[in-house]
Amino acid sequence: MGGETVLDLGCGSGRLTVELARRGARVTGIDTHAGRLGAARERARTAGVDVRLIEADMEAPLPFAAGEFAAVVSRLALMIARDPLATLREAARVVGPGGAVVTALWAPIDRNVWFREPRAAAAAALGPERAGFARPFGRLGDVEELVALHRRAGLDDVRGRVLADDVAAADAPAHWAHLVATNGHFARLDASLSERERVALMDELTRRLAPYRAGAGLRLPRSMAVVSALRRE
Repeated sequence: MGGETVLDLGCGSGRLTVELARRGARVTGIDTHAGRLGAARERARTAGVDVRLIEADMEAPLPFAAGEFAAVVSRLALMIARDPLATLREAARVVGPGGAVVTALWAPIDRNVWFREPRAAAAAALGPERAGFARPFGRLGDVEELVALHRRAGLDDVRGRVLADDVAAADAPAHWAHLVATNGHFARLDASLSERERVALMDELTRRLAPYRAGAGLRLPRSMAVVSALRRE
């Protein structure tokens, strides 16, 4: 990254922030949640990298000067913004001339079996109110819609693509365990399960994932929309 200054909007627990710092960028990450920023600091400390972490709201005017950063990145944050266009316009403001704005979001839910089917299994086995989490998943995930939004924000040379792969798992319980270990929504749901509910949920998830069996395991489709753009001024 050559020491470029990069702003990570909605950095969460800092996975992208730390990875960029590992590659040589001088990274600032913002988030509204002090707990997530604490996790990001610990991740950076463990990785042995220096990052700047600030409690700030990507949906408010950003506390940075115009053109302060060489690039602005956003991983999954834009889908939860109340006004994604306003957020992108602020990103365009704080990136310097010739700088890049890069956004990555989950594609629509029908292209993300790895997430769709476990949540649907939870709704079927436990009731829809127990599976009412992550409603913004897939919002703005249509790549053409996301490209148009970046153009409306005043950015140029906007390019979009879809990245697709599969999530591999030995079986339905193994995939559920992976979700619980890596996703707070599933971790909280799992902690609330009775033994009877767990059995019913695993039976339903096994049934739903059966069409995705490949050889001895499962291959579950996963897709993201990624858009890059430049500020020309």
